[in-house]
Amino acid sequence: MTTIALVVLWGVLSWGVLLSVRAAFVARVLDRRRHAVPVAGAAPHVVLLVPALREQELLAEVVRAATGLSYPPGLLHVVVVTTQREERERDAVAARVPALADDLVSGGAEDAAARLAGIVPSGRAVETVRRIRASSDPAGTLRAEIGAVPTTREVAAALLPAIAADHPGVGLHHLHYTDEGAKSGQLVHAVEQLPDVLPPDADPAYTYVGLYDADSQPDLGSLEQLAATVSRGDGPVPDLVQQLPLQLRRPHAARRGGTDVLMRAHALADLRRRTGVEAYRILARRRIRSARLPVRLAAVAEPVVYGVGAGLFVRHDTLVSIGMYEEPVDDLLVGYKLSAAGAAMDVLPVFNLVDRYPRPEALGKAYALVAHGSLAGCRRLLTDPVLRAFRPRNTVVFVKEGLDTAWWFGGPAVVLAAIAALAVDGEGAALLVWALTACTYTVLHATWCVMKARQWLAVHRGAAARAEAPTWPSVLALVPAFLLQPLLHWAGPLRHLYRAMRGVPPALGKTER
Repeated sequence: MTTIALVVLWGVLSWGVLLSVRAAFVARVLDRRRHAVPVAGAAPHVVLLVPALREQELLAEVVRAATGLSYPPGLLHVVVVTTQREERERDAVAARVPALADDLVSGGAEDAAARLAGIVPSGRAVETVRRIRASSDPAGTLRAEIGAVPTTREVAAALLPAIAADHPGVGLHHLHYTDEGAKSGQLVHAVEQLPDVLPPDADPAYTYVGLYDADSQPDLGSLEQLAATVSRGDGPVPDLVQQLPLQLRRPHAARRGGTDVLMRAHALADLRRRTGVEAYRILARRRIRSARLPVRLAAVAEPVVYGVGAGLFVRHDTLVSIGMYEEPVDDLLVGYKLSAAGAAMDVLPVFNLVDRYPRPEALGKAYALVAHGSLAGCRRLLTDPVLRAFRPRNTVVFVKEGLDTAWWFGGPAVVLAAIAALAVDGEGAALLVWALTACTYTVLHATWCVMKARQWLAVHRGAAARAEAPTWPSVLALVPAFLLQPLLHWAGPLRHLYRAMRGVPPALGKTER
């Protein structure tokens, strides 16, 4: 048992070191590409979808950022997609105003503000709670506050004409989704309307459909880099091009305190995952494809790629051929399906600055949805006749992702059991050596993340409002929070299992900003 426990602990630590080495390698590749002058051939048409649900405060920022990207006139089309779901949920809240007002008055101010985020914009939640708690008629004040907030559809209708006038070379469109469904439904509705949005010369085989969420602030050169990447001519035209997010923007809903430090550490640690996992897998697939291995060997060697929604560009014809976006997680299933299909992929060397998660509860909710999506994706790979037609790649993707998902659900428990086994067996010295090594690695890991965060924020060309550049004195303060990251990531699967055991359906919600 002692030997098995030591193998588990050192194996997990070695895997973390390997991810850091991969992340450093990818960072060098991306930095080298970014410093090179992008040389584009014929630029493709680009559609940027902006799904918006309760985004009254951020919609103007992201639309201005998207329309302000450097790109030839007539080739950029920005589509804002609002949803009737927002108005249905608002009506449901109005029906329970008295009970909600009592809860806001009786609870703590910070908890009340967190509950109100999503009913009113998060940036206004604290001040709104203050007015409600000071009012002699809390229910009436809450009803008036809700009524005073325009819907995202109303904001878009008032905002977009002025932005369109400032950017005459950009096609700016507003679509409203009226059916049931979550974010994927909005996106599918928009893609289905593209024949009416795009000009006749937009060839689906050379048109890219990208996605930016309302908190996105992409680098000004994002589309120039996209055009250079897809017209490079050193391989097939990519089906998928990924722009990595930098979760280094402070959200309106963030509150100072210990949990805020934990979430700042998560945002920094995320740099290793984005570069050492997602970007590395895309670059590895390119190298394997260029090696021209036998089909079955290439299928086994090629890693599975996850799609990262904000900054995910997919060729229009490819997107339609795989069934577009699906619930419960729009981006994850795109990555699974394109991995199973053996699609060509690439990654951009510039970043999309986005909000980090404000609280552990929001992160747990998001990861629970991803956990549900991982299980749903494995089920699709196993049962969907269209995807099964891509064997043997489909089978390999299913096995790899099944093992990956199983470790996400059970891995932390295995590690904790290994630690407990060593402690019970009296192997305190061996456990201490491992713990000291893990702490040393964590300090180095945190230092690298802080260094890259500072560097990449400094070279990011675009709006940097609320950007959180970490300081060097903060490294040691963040190390304890870095050590807690595996448990923080485990919160998602645990939340999903807890809800499933209680028979509660998965919540297809959103992170309130």
